[in-house]
Amino acid sequence: MRFKNILIAAGCVLSLNAIAGSMGDIMPEEHLWSVIGGIGYTDYEHAYHGGPYADIFAQNAIGDGETAFGRFAIARQFTVFSSINVGAELGVQSGNLMRLDIPQATLDVLGGLPVQVSIKPMVDLLATAKFQPMFNTPAFAVVKAGIAYRRMQVNERVTVNDRSQVGFELQAGLGFNISDRANLSLVYQGIFNNSTNFTINPGLGIGHISNIPNQNGILLNLSYAV
Repeated sequence: MRFKNILIAAGCVLSLNAIAGSMGDIMPEEHLWSVIGGIGYTDYEHAYHGGPYADIFAQNAIGDGETAFGRFAIARQFTVFSSINVGAELGVQSGNLMRLDIPQATLDVLGGLPVQVSIKPMVDLLATAKFQPMFNTPAFAVVKAGIAYRRMQVNERVTVNDRSQVGFELQAGLGFNISDRANLSLVYQGIFNNSTNFTINPGLGIGHISNIPNQNGILLNLSYAV
């Protein structure tokens, strides 16, 4: 009987060790939430860039659409398919203050001055997929796609319209794991709202902007699981 009790006790200890070991393997997967901070550089289409008739000593090299930006997001992983982690991400990103690239002949109908706009900070919601084909290497590929809500406000005039739009956003690039919880990635970011056209009504003296300018840039992200 004593020997039987010893065997039972030993079995319990081994079972507890196995459970503890299994819990240790699972723990890293329980960090499903993460925070992401990013800095980048982007180029807005249809922005003023000096032009052929600009003062070569003052404005010929100016590119209003080229600007640095910052982004912050909260992400969650939902499931894993083979070596692909699938999740979602909610973020906010800074905007830009710029003049639009409109022919001077068109501007003359509206008084001759450039049209300056403020692209407000945007909010985006993305589906994410992180692909790491070899678990023994820190490198991975990442693709994110979803929607971005942007607002463009025309400054210091009411003869040109403001715009609020939901556009398509795509991020894609490569990264590597720094630790079990942190990783760095460098991605392309594109935000699209179709082409931007500017038209005027000479009789009323008003202008119309069809869409918020598309933007294309690069983004360096640091992600940390919590």
